[in-house]
Amino acid sequence: MKKIDKAKLFILDHLHLFRCPVCERSFEKMEGNQLVCTENHAFDLSKKGTLHFLLKPSKSEYSREMLLARQRIAQMGFWQPMLDILYPLIEAKDGVTLDVGCGEGAHSAYLKEKGLHGPVVAFDISKEGVNLGAATYEDIFFLVADLAQSPFQAEQFDALLNILSPSNYEEFYRLLKPGGQVIKVIPGKDYLKELRAYQPEEKRTYSNQDVKDKFTDHYSESEIHPVHYKVDLTDEEVSDFLKMTPLGWNINVSDTNTASLKQITVDMEILVGNKSK
Repeated sequence: MKKIDKAKLFILDHLHLFRCPVCERSFEKMEGNQLVCTENHAFDLSKKGTLHFLLKPSKSEYSREMLLARQRIAQMGFWQPMLDILYPLIEAKDGVTLDVGCGEGAHSAYLKEKGLHGPVVAFDISKEGVNLGAATYEDIFFLVADLAQSPFQAEQFDALLNILSPSNYEEFYRLLKPGGQVIKVIPGKDYLKELRAYQPEEKRTYSNQDVKDKFTDHYSESEIHPVHYKVDLTDEEVSDFLKMTPLGWNINVSDTNTASLKQITVDMEILVGNKSK
């Protein structure tokens, strides 16, 4: 089955998840390859099986080259130890999961492969990232959207994944079912410390305390799960690694002793909070 036809079936089965970002009314039908709301605002389904819900152009520093590098790093297993800790924390594995700021979709794809049985919807503001994810992974519905004008109905999601991505807690509250989870992954103080050694002095240290405080302001009974491991990289993977993160963009590989980047520290914290029932 073509991706566009598979996506159309998903939309028709899950119309209740979406709302029009223009008028906030419900979508009621597909007309050909257009999703149409009750006020007749229409959004085209692409040949890749994605929907584009941005209401204005968005500038992104995330080029296709950068996203391909990030995908290769993900597929070599860079994030898997973190995701192996995250996966058991998802309470409703048969529920509806929303990946907020999905990038090129590798995190959702890995979690789906591990055993998420329910629908997974993944979105990002980056069209290049969404297109790459849709071209690579099956069984995830990808769309381009802005969290500030999200095209989703209230109280339809069992879990929101927010992995190294900005948050909007008021919107999270609206989207979650009563009792639903927000699972947010943030850097720890030693996250990618080998790269930080090449940064200006003011960027060589990092504290996530403000981010944690904001999370606990909204989820007072939250849990924090530490993640700490090291990843060995080949020369080719070091090159991809430098392309995939803004911390690497100012580093010239030819002028750098890449031996110091052959082993990278991943230090993170997984924050878990539930909406009150």
